[in-house]
Amino acid sequence: MVTLSDWFVHMRPARWFQAKSLAAGLSAIEPRPWLVQEPTGWARSELAVVEHAAGRELYHLPVAYLPRGTAAPEAVVGRAEVPGLGTAEVVDAPLSPQAMALFLRGLTAGGPGLTWKAAPPDPGAETKLFTGEQSNTNLQIGPDHLLKIYRKLVAGPGLDGEVLGALSGSGVTPALIGLWRADDLDLDLGLCCQRIKDGQDGWDWARAASRASRPVGPQLAQLGQALRRLHQLLAQAFPTDRLDAAEVGRRIRWRFDLAAAELPEVAALRLGLERVLGRLDPEAVPVQRLHGDFHLGQALISPDGWTIIDFEGEPLKTPAERRGLDSPWRDVAGLLRSIDYARRSHSEPDSTVAVAWAADARRGFLEGYLGPAGAPPPLLAAYEADKAVYELVYETRNRPGWADLPRRALAGLLG
Repeated sequence: MVTLSDWFVHMRPARWFQAKSLAAGLSAIEPRPWLVQEPTGWARSELAVVEHAAGRELYHLPVAYLPRGTAAPEAVVGRAEVPGLGTAEVVDAPLSPQAMALFLRGLTAGGPGLTWKAAPPDPGAETKLFTGEQSNTNLQIGPDHLLKIYRKLVAGPGLDGEVLGALSGSGVTPALIGLWRADDLDLDLGLCCQRIKDGQDGWDWARAASRASRPVGPQLAQLGQALRRLHQLLAQAFPTDRLDAAEVGRRIRWRFDLAAAELPEVAALRLGLERVLGRLDPEAVPVQRLHGDFHLGQALISPDGWTIIDFEGEPLKTPAERRGLDSPWRDVAGLLRSIDYARRSHSEPDSTVAVAWAADARRGFLEGYLGPAGAPPPLLAAYEADKAVYELVYETRNRPGWADLPRRALAGLLG
């Protein structure tokens, strides 16, 4: 029979599992109400409780129970006795088209916790799992819809649904189609939104361009314009404020100190951080709601231009921190750091050609965001360093093989 150990072994290597570097264990699986009960299988959400020294995390497992011998082997976690099905195979549903067909029928029929804001997708539509570096699970539903299944859960309304609902119809973000919630626990489990036709992941697109040394300045200028428009819309839809520049510096120092307590190599960069913060303008800083984790993988490029997606914010931050007001330069810094990551896709990332490619990309993006006559403030350099410190902690915890990317950036920014 399927055990907690079976599930933990299955979860731990997943991209969306965020406690890889911690001494963590799975303490419970809490089932939700059945979404579908059919002769071909039963399906429901189950919540995995993960315990570690730093606290407790909750993960969403969309689980299907399929008749024995009918599931794809790579999707099977174990077996369980199910009334009416006998010994069933327990399946991580997104890995099984058969299981996702069950979920889709339940979701579109208005199953528990589903609120449709527009016509739902066809329940018989084909589903396709998106692979790659994703902190949630995304599936294409037919030609026009995207289903996002949240994995690490936090209490309260999801930021993505909140922003997509406020900006739906803007053309800068996808339209929101439906929300999936566990209302009794105040948890968002997922959402359904518009699929951008012919949209290509900006990260994949930029990496391919980097490998080929293909200039991307004009396209990234358009992305800069799209981000500026997004910031305008967010400032209209959500509160704004002004923050004393000294308080901005205090917040950056606080995050730096948290990182330094975990990674001694960060502490050695303190003088460099103080040098960057010493250049900040004394004037108050306009702050507002942001994207919060803006990088090339959070934008889709299509024949119609750029669409900005995924508003959950940085995974290591609390919901309050992600929802908090901050300077738009934080989002700008995130994209600039992403360009540096894309440069590493080049066969010789430190060559003159690769460095020139990244400089052209950076220049194009900033010109699009600022306009040709604009110049970024010293605050941008502070946020770039702040983002690189965050990246170093995140990569060390989750993708140690990537940690050298922000480490080298910090050597340049603060060394």
